[in-house]
Amino acid sequence: MHPPSLRVPYITAWSGEAMAHSLAFRYHPEAGGPRLTYTDPLPTDWMYGVLRTRHGLGRQGQPQWLLVNALRQWRCMEHGLCQVCGESAADSAMGHTWWLLVDDVSRTTPDRGYTNAPPTCPSCIPTALKHCPRLRKGAALYTVADAEPWAVLGHVFRPTPAGDAVIADRNVRVLLEEYERLTRTLAHQLIVLLDGLRRRPFPTLA
Repeated sequence: MHPPSLRVPYITAWSGEAMAHSLAFRYHPEAGGPRLTYTDPLPTDWMYGVLRTRHGLGRQGQPQWLLVNALRQWRCMEHGLCQVCGESAADSAMGHTWWLLVDDVSRTTPDRGYTNAPPTCPSCIPTALKHCPRLRKGAALYTVADAEPWAVLGHVFRPTPAGDAVIADRNVRVLLEEYERLTRTLAHQLIVLLDGLRRRPFPTLA
């Protein structure tokens, strides 16, 4: 249960933003074979060679607390925006971006890791910690020197002989270098590779 006065995070999906769509596999010359597509495709449907979930941006209806708006999540990841307020989470004077990560971070090296959670600006960190039990229990605060698109989180489909799309794997990570899998994926969230990770202490909560 969420109190009516609780601020709805910028990346949260709203019921009025859901968009009906139909998926299929169609031949595409760049893929050299069938590629997952909407049956009414638009050039903006693909990012980094992968089909992206369609979402509206009106923030109308009811907040869907457990769901993320795909377009706003990608915008936060690409531009270093706070997942709570939608403003920049970068500290230009220090040359880093603030990142609040649940259950620490998936490491590739001691100072690098990856995540699908957008940054959180210093102003929103106390609010996020105060209102989210999971963050209070298992979050870690970092500064990050750089972040670059690395993978997507999404559903992987397979084509039928008739060209229809049948889901094969749900909520899996697909690297942007896995080109063949990308052509069969509907991406929900962007995953970035974080460079220059430094653990920071939490601010004191009022």
